[in-house]
Amino acid sequence: MWALVKSGSVDTVYSTPIATTIADIKYPKTIFTLWTESERKEIGIYDIVRKDRPDQAFYDRGTSSYSYNSGTDKVNEDFTITEKNLADLKSTHTESTKDTGDVKIRAYGWLVERYILDNSKTIPDAVKTYAAAVRSHCATICTAIDGCSDLDAFKVVHAKMYDDDGEYKTGWPDESSIIGYKRMR
Repeated sequence: MWALVKSGSVDTVYSTPIATTIADIKYPKTIFTLWTESERKEIGIYDIVRKDRPDQAFYDRGTSSYSYNSGTDKVNEDFTITEKNLADLKSTHTESTKDTGDVKIRAYGWLVERYILDNSKTIPDAVKTYAAAVRSHCATICTAIDGCSDLDAFKVVHAKMYDDDGEYKTGWPDESSIIGYKRMR
């Protein structure tokens, strides 16, 4: 990103290279990619020093603003950072955990329906054990989430639950021994 500075203030911000006119002179968009930083500065265009982005899982970022600092001869980006609402985070992650547990068990729900229609066809013990383990793991996660009193505590629980891609880490019961009973609707 670049900014056109006029009289010590940011006049225009360029997020992508585009042709531009400065002081009645037309410049091609290649000034942003082929010119050196010092060549751009000569016509008043500065590279923007971007502010580090907060983790979007925990923080909201306000609208960016840009200012020229004559002391450092740089244009800096700034924005406000606010914590996400802890109650909302807890609610969202609790529901997500419950949904995940439900999906894991629901694939075996047909066995319950079959048993209701014909109780001579029992539900295999391994499936019952798996479903109980899923419910227990789900309850453990939900209790940990509920116990978070502030965002820092929630971050610790979140790090234990999720990998860097936002996917659940291991901990959910292994279904490999009962996979033959699995039915997706």
